[in-house]
Amino acid sequence: MDKNSDNWEALPFILKCWFVVNFLQTRPSRQSATRIEVVGHISGFILCCIGLINEAALVGGLLMLSTAYLYHWLKYQGDKYGIWYEHESAKGS
Repeated sequence: MDKNSDNWEALPFILKCWFVVNFLQTRPSRQSATRIEVVGHISGFILCCIGLINEAALVGGLLMLSTAYLYHWLKYQGDKYGIWYEHESAKGS
């Protein structure tokens, strides 16, 4: 979908800002949210394990896990409102 589609146009301004600010792009894709979520969970888990030795790593791990859960919630909202942008290569398949 592109940003001029009916789903994107129907979103309230605050939700448009929510997606643009969190994805740093005006055409968010579900793949980018999934990638950030996976990287956040993996690095958060690793840093939490290192946190058993170093307290600063534990804080970083908790922050990464929080970021991953934020993006999980963003994926849920994106699915709910149907705002995901599909690249041209994905439309052809």
